[in-house]
Amino acid sequence: MKINGQTVNGNKFAYDGCHKIYIIEDEQDEIDARDLGYDIYPIELILDYYNSSCPLRFISNWKLNKHFVRQCEDIVVE
Repeated sequence: MKINGQTVNGNKFAYDGCHKIYIIEDEQDEIDARDLGYDIYPIELILDYYNSSCPLRFISNWKLNKHFVRQCEDIVVE
């Protein structure tokens, strides 16, 4: 899967229930996200959750060193 031309290296994402969406890239990411109360979903659902999120939505990886969709940007999923 690609989001805005960038390859996604993960098969899950963390979601806060509002607008924060983080790609889970490894086991430690998932552990950290769960410890902070995030729900974890399969990557195939990311567009559905993105489209139903509040307008402040963004998609980054959990480590915050990759930004797939910044706030107010459009999303293209391939």
